[in-house]
Amino acid sequence: PPPALPKRLKKSKPSPAPRDLGRWKPADDLLLINAVLQTNDLTSVHLGVKFSCRFTLREIQERWYSLLYDPVICKLSCQAMRQLHPEAVAAIQSKVLFSKAEEQLLTRVPSSPVPSLDTFQELLQRHPAVFYPARTPKALQLHWQLLRQYHLLQDQT
Repeated sequence: PPPALPKRLKKSKPSPAPRDLGRWKPADDLLLINAVLQTNDLTSVHLGVKFSCRFTLREIQERWYSLLYDPVICKLSCQAMRQLHPEAVAAIQSKVLFSKAEEQLLTRVPSSPVPSLDTFQELLQRHPAVFYPARTPKALQLHWQLLRQYHLLQDQT
């Protein structure tokens, strides 16, 4: 007969395997967390964020819920995100959606004359609590150009 196992090994049950660990990458989790914190809207995140693969709105909702309430998934995800290279983290943070408050400030910048980077640097300095910490003047300028292209600035009709 096989040797008897110690009591604590006999009693321990295998923990259920977390679902979807393969599809959700650490970069996706970081992007999801930052995007939700910026917009407070999972639908906006679904429509506006490009993840490593296509996720349905339901999958995004389930992952967000898992990150908040499933201790196993939360722990594994946090460990994986901590191992991301700082350059990868910076790249992910540059993709974070703009919040409504950020866009409202950008729409106030007049469409002509075309503002310089200094204008956007001043905007960042005047409103540090509104803008996402990883925002750069160049990122603001690029987003402002998109707003201008689609005639979304306050001085445009």
